[in-house]
Amino acid sequence: MAEVTLPPNEEKELALLEQYAAATKTKVLTSSYDLDSKDKVMDEMLAWCKEQANIVVLKSAAIISSEPTSRTVQNCKSLLLSKGIHPGQVYAATSALVSLLLASGGEEESAKKQKGETTISFSDQQRHLRDLVYEAVLQSVSDIHIQVRQTYTKIRMRQHGELRVYAEWSEKLGREIASVAFNKETDHATSHFNPLIPQDASMPLKIHGKDIRLRLASVPAHGGFDMVMRILATGEERTQTLDQLGYTQQQIDIIKMAMKLPFGAIIVAGPTGSGKTTTLASCMEMVESAQKLYSIEDPVEKVVEAATQVPVNTEKEDRSFASMGRAALRMDPDVIILGEMRDEDTAHVMVRASITGHLVLTTLHTNRATAIVTRLVDMGISPVLLSDSSVLRCLMCQRLIAKVCPQCAIPLRNSPKHQPYLADWEAVLGTEVLDKAKARGNGCAKCNRSGVGGRIVVAEVIWVDEEGRQFIQKCDTLNWEKYLKENGWMDFRDRAIDLIQQGICDPFDAEKVVGPINPLTQARIFKY
Repeated sequence: MAEVTLPPNEEKELALLEQYAAATKTKVLTSSYDLDSKDKVMDEMLAWCKEQANIVVLKSAAIISSEPTSRTVQNCKSLLLSKGIHPGQVYAATSALVSLLLASGGEEESAKKQKGETTISFSDQQRHLRDLVYEAVLQSVSDIHIQVRQTYTKIRMRQHGELRVYAEWSEKLGREIASVAFNKETDHATSHFNPLIPQDASMPLKIHGKDIRLRLASVPAHGGFDMVMRILATGEERTQTLDQLGYTQQQIDIIKMAMKLPFGAIIVAGPTGSGKTTTLASCMEMVESAQKLYSIEDPVEKVVEAATQVPVNTEKEDRSFASMGRAALRMDPDVIILGEMRDEDTAHVMVRASITGHLVLTTLHTNRATAIVTRLVDMGISPVLLSDSSVLRCLMCQRLIAKVCPQCAIPLRNSPKHQPYLADWEAVLGTEVLDKAKARGNGCAKCNRSGVGGRIVVAEVIWVDEEGRQFIQKCDTLNWEKYLKENGWMDFRDRAIDLIQQGICDPFDAEKVVGPINPLTQARIFKY
């Protein structure tokens, strides 16, 4: 992920806070990750803390201040002692964190108000929203989950595919931030945020000079609602090559061969959040400058200079994937990218574009590369039409596996929690693989104590040959996979084992993606 630099004033503040932390042998608190999510703001001190604006007292009696050497801290200790409370440890914290804690504390006085009302100006909430998003960008987070319930708001962040609790806020602050996100910040905002119906939108934010794009979605839930913000772009990242993403050289050669074709369909499949859009962006970079490229997306995620990127609005029938795809066919395109095939109409546009002399790239939600055919037949496309040599050319399916942090990874055989499974793995993988394999360590400063050093793509890539078209015509995916394996094709499991052998992935992480690696699941006939 691209490094995000702090503004000069924040850099200066952080340097002073770090001096205090070094002197007191504590650490600077920069985000809610540094606090116990259950340790809320002390109600008895909230009004006084708001008056000072640079200090917060938690229920554990810990004192958090952006000016820890000021007279305010001494006054705070005296006030706590007068209330019969023994002051706790004093911590240095950034102004942004102190401000967020003050906003999230003590909602009793407003509990009787109608839900959604606020006495805090929207500009304050917009600032809190930006602080939250900026913190997520610094932490390399992909999704921010805001769960608002009757008495609380839980913030969770997905980092390297795993959800972690970030903070617990008041119900009121959660509603206000969701409301301001939809009503004030989205580029095609709904007229009013309604927590009782599903809503979605895209949101561009400018934070510290960085252009950050997010996709918002909300659904009603018992006692409240859920809102998820996916970080699409941070304004600094560069399009990664297929090699950097994790594709093998043989798979890249197949994709490059397909991208040079004058017509046909290249389909990227995988579950939600598996990096399909990133792979499409990498493929878009392969299009020659002499060709006209139209990309139809909902919303536009990664900006590609060489393409005309057309935004889709699914709420309007004349701006759906299918209608915009048909419109793009009249614009003299060479390559068309359909961001997603969601319905029968879009699938027919893909086929029509392929058989009328265009190269089409699109994505689909399936679990295997061969299952793309099954899904298209389910969407109403004839197997006979799919087996035509001008339609399907290259099928890809990908998922993401966590990589072990190279700094703190340990040999697999030295990991106590892996010991019960070594015999099963050895029967399938062999001694040589396990001797080279690595396991997640206990975490270090480089990986933020997670033991994870990013994620890597595991992919299945199929070149649709004449034999393959015969299997497609018969919808015989079982024998097609058997034929592919006989000719050296790597499926998810083969690629995952390859990554385990290279010491890149922990077997536990691989099993989460490709399923259990043990003799029983690989047997042709199950022995009861």
